[in-house]
This record gives sequence, C-alpha cells and structure tokens, in this order.
Amino acid sequence: MNKILIDSTIWIEFFRGNNNAVNNFVLPLIEEDKIYYNGIILSELLIGASNQKEFSFLEHNFKGFKYLETDEKIFLKAAQMGFKLRRKGLTIPLTDLIIAAHVLHHDLMLATADPHFDLVNEKIKLDLEFFRL
Repeated sequence: MNKILIDSTIWIEFFRGNNNAVNNFVLPLIEEDKIYYNGIILSELLIGASNQKEFSFLEHNFKGFKYLETDEKIFLKAAQMGFKLRRKGLTIPLTDLIIAAHVLHHDLMLATADPHFDLVNEKIKLDLEFFRL
C-alpha cells in the first residue's frame, strides 16, 4: 500500500477500538510509516477529545506521522474542485475539499467513512478506501 491520508472518521473508529476492519487496516500503516495527515484532520480529532489527557495523547502521537502543509496551491485546488462540483449540483464542505486537494496533490490514498468523499469520487476520481460504518 502506498502513502495514505486517514480521515478523522476512521481515526475516531480506530481509537474506539471496536472495529476490527478499521484496526486491521490502520495498524499495519502505522508500523510501515505510511500515514499522512493535515491540520484539518488533527483539529477535528483534538476538538473531539474528551479531556486534556486525551488531547495531549493525540497531539503528541500525531507528530509521528507525516504532516501536510496547506499552502496556496492546496486552497486553489480545493476551490477549483468546489467550483466544478457545485456546477454539477454538489456542495461539499471546504474542509473536505481541502482534504481531497491534499489527496490529489500528493498522490495519496484516502481512508474515510465520510459520505462527502464518496460523492466527490463520483465526479473527481480519488484513490479511496471507503468504510461503511
């Protein structure tokens, strides 16, 4: 498996520890050092932390993964995708467009359970591992 961006929907399932399919998917990627993330995914996870200990745990452990900067190219790519999708009748949240822009720009696979990415993938092909949770 190549480089992969794991969306917050999958991380939440992983940290709950109840989904064998998610755990079996994520654990080898951690061991093989193939995981990427961006500020949106980290922020979504940190916002949802149940306490300071969990917040610190997440913040510290994500430093072991590869961080993707969100520069002007990414924002422009997200805007282009959003513009194109809106013309086709789809309105996708900016946060998801930025994640999709990172996936395309860095040639990553995206692991997610967010149905917005399934919709994007119908119009703009993503390398997608979609989990139905």
